[in-house]
Amino acid sequence: MKIKLPISSNARWVVSALQESGYEACIVGGAIRDLLLDRTPKDFDIGCSATPEEVRQLFGRRNARIIGKRFRLTHVTVKGELFEVSTFRKAPAETEQHGRVNSDEDENAENLIVSDNSWGSAVEDAWRRDFTVNALFYDPVREELYDHTGMGLEDIKSQTVRAIGEPALRFEEDPVRMLRALKLVGQFGFTLDSATENALFAKLELLKLASPSRLALELEKIFGSCCGDRHLRAFHDYGLLEYFLPELNHAWDTPPMDRALDLLYERNCRLDEGRYRNSVSLAMACVALPFVEEEMGIEPGTPIPQKKCQAVVSRVLERIFLPLHMMVRLNLSAEKILTLQTIFDQGKCPQELYSSRSYPNARELKIIRSAVDGGDPEQTDKEWPLPAAVNHLRRPGASKGGFRKRSRKPKITEKSAE
Repeated sequence: MKIKLPISSNARWVVSALQESGYEACIVGGAIRDLLLDRTPKDFDIGCSATPEEVRQLFGRRNARIIGKRFRLTHVTVKGELFEVSTFRKAPAETEQHGRVNSDEDENAENLIVSDNSWGSAVEDAWRRDFTVNALFYDPVREELYDHTGMGLEDIKSQTVRAIGEPALRFEEDPVRMLRALKLVGQFGFTLDSATENALFAKLELLKLASPSRLALELEKIFGSCCGDRHLRAFHDYGLLEYFLPELNHAWDTPPMDRALDLLYERNCRLDEGRYRNSVSLAMACVALPFVEEEMGIEPGTPIPQKKCQAVVSRVLERIFLPLHMMVRLNLSAEKILTLQTIFDQGKCPQELYSSRSYPNARELKIIRSAVDGGDPEQTDKEWPLPAAVNHLRRPGASKGGFRKRSRKPKITEKSAE
């Protein structure tokens, strides 16, 4: 299908360089889905027939770095823009599909893919992907769109999440696919087709077989986006949150959890409007704050006392995120953001704090709290200056004023298991 899509000039250059070297190459995955939905992709992934070693040789060791073990690919940097360049793959060979580490615990573990580095063609690569809406390929040089499964374009139009192949088997091969399916539900309001939905309900427990570090990486992506609150709602509505973040699932429909979703929603609105950057640790702090208030026995929105605050914050963060292997620096940053709230709540800020790396994020949380608690976020913005040295944290062109009135987004409609 002939179509012109607004692809990054650097991404087009990488594809063109690969093609000129005799390799097949195109833009793959979510970027094409986003462009067809009139959304701006966060990045452009590239698929090609070159192996990781060949990609590194083409672009040079300074600009290309091979990463991964289960799924090897190459990070290529062009003019400061990073691209994930992967080799076209086919379904893993039998020798790669032997995940039965403890078959007594779960008989479906035998289908778990522990290595996914069997090279293949572009068509084979499309058919081994997770969902039809993520299996569209685009050649920006020839301006050609390829829908190898024959259902991708149709499912984007109907806003349907459809697993490629047998849904139950695809979730057994990689349980993280269930999480990614519900991310599409939360982010775009898509609906699972009946076969995919039934398989997801039947295989939810398999998420415990997924690597905690992989799940942590998915959470980083969720909290780095502007729709993390919608993702969490979708996870809860479908029963996945119990296996992903059990502490939050247990607290669902309680005042602290409702407040956590309010704070996260406010943060996501400000991120979507370009008022602040996509700080993962700030999102973690938004979720944890109400549980810190609860454990300290203070009313939501009231000043946080300094006494024992750091110990409580550390304990709450560990309790909420311990199931996942979150990066140490993210936990420490979230802890600092929360403990600094005690200083903000006193109304006086030492001059030396302005140069702290945590000050901008802590300041942003103070503004978010003011907006959620019925205060004046614009006044808070003026009271706590953003030093010129860290002013770059605002997105280019972001407005500094004109705070919007908050409106709680409706919950996602619950799905039944029928």
